[in-house]
Amino acid sequence: MWSVNEPASLPWTMEPIEPEDVLYEFDGPLTFTASFGPFEALFHHVGKRGNSDYYAVVETNGETIVALREGALSVRGALNRPNMWVVDLNAALEVQRYWSCRQEDFPEKLLPQRNVPLFAYMEHAPDSLEEANAYFSIAFTGDQISKKSIPFFMLKALIDNSYEAARRLLSPVFMAGAKSGTFDFPARAVAGSLIVSLDPPLINNARLRQRTADAVSLEEAQVSFTEQRSTFFEEAKELVAAANSGNVSDSLAEERFALLDNIQHIIPSDQNLLNAVVFSARGAHGVLSVVVNEQTGTKLHRAFKRIERQAVTDFGRVEIVNSPSKTFVYRSSRGKQVTCIIPAESFVRLEENGDLRNGSLVKVRGHLRKRPQRDEMVCELAPEFLPSPPPNLR
Repeated sequence: MWSVNEPASLPWTMEPIEPEDVLYEFDGPLTFTASFGPFEALFHHVGKRGNSDYYAVVETNGETIVALREGALSVRGALNRPNMWVVDLNAALEVQRYWSCRQEDFPEKLLPQRNVPLFAYMEHAPDSLEEANAYFSIAFTGDQISKKSIPFFMLKALIDNSYEAARRLLSPVFMAGAKSGTFDFPARAVAGSLIVSLDPPLINNARLRQRTADAVSLEEAQVSFTEQRSTFFEEAKELVAAANSGNVSDSLAEERFALLDNIQHIIPSDQNLLNAVVFSARGAHGVLSVVVNEQTGTKLHRAFKRIERQAVTDFGRVEIVNSPSKTFVYRSSRGKQVTCIIPAESFVRLEENGDLRNGSLVKVRGHLRKRPQRDEMVCELAPEFLPSPPPNLR
């Protein structure tokens, strides 16, 4: 671990450092770019002792600085480089000494906090460009997740759970339960971290047409995925804001039951080994980002467990219409098949007017009983059937 007591290198120049682009200042430049030998560098103030101001310095580029300035990348993310230097500057910004340091050896306490953008008025920002530029990404942090290693069991569980969650969170209702042969997301692994980074979905046109009663074009399906992604961020931000301001109300948890169910296994709580999870995406108007820390995640877990015993709202696609028993089965956006029980007269009316048929998109509210093979929903209200492609509701 690097410390100021290690042997230092002599100044490479006797000239003061000349900031080129001051990004943040307070009684002097604290975060700025400047020439550092043959390349452009980002300087970030990390400490002061006596007449010395210490800066973490990394090689940078225009893309990183633009993302940092726009709030699409955190300060920590802008410093995320394998190699860094620690430079000791005096009040005149003259180099007194410097050290070369691997980032993994740089003290954690000196790094900026995770997901904190350059300016206080900005919202949370991703800690890497891979997250900021992704169609959708999930980034995990925890005491056992490091740049060097992660327990194998934890890696497998998070990858498996992320796969299931991403497909459920991002797929429109009319694609609920579709297999990878119908659509899939090209994915990339980010070296030295646990970040699931996805590209836009690849959709099989023939299978898409088989799934939709009305012909849905590939372009319309792609738009529906993008709208569903936006809906996820809107609803997730609403839940996180409620949790951060106190507790998630029963009415909000009931309305967002499917979303809460879909994220249960990938958000932190006092029952698992995660400290935080960050959802990010490059949207039309900048980067979307939601941070769920352990305290927030615990409140979301508790709200979900509390509401499971009450009436909830669910969405899905009808897969089986059972006329003799006056029930139907829908594939929930939560991924499970659900047998839906409604009054017999309502069933007959819905079947006669053509709403209740295979492929119909449905919104239901009632008491849900989870079962190993197929859940059961006893409706309080008549099911609401949605157009196809539907408004992207969860």
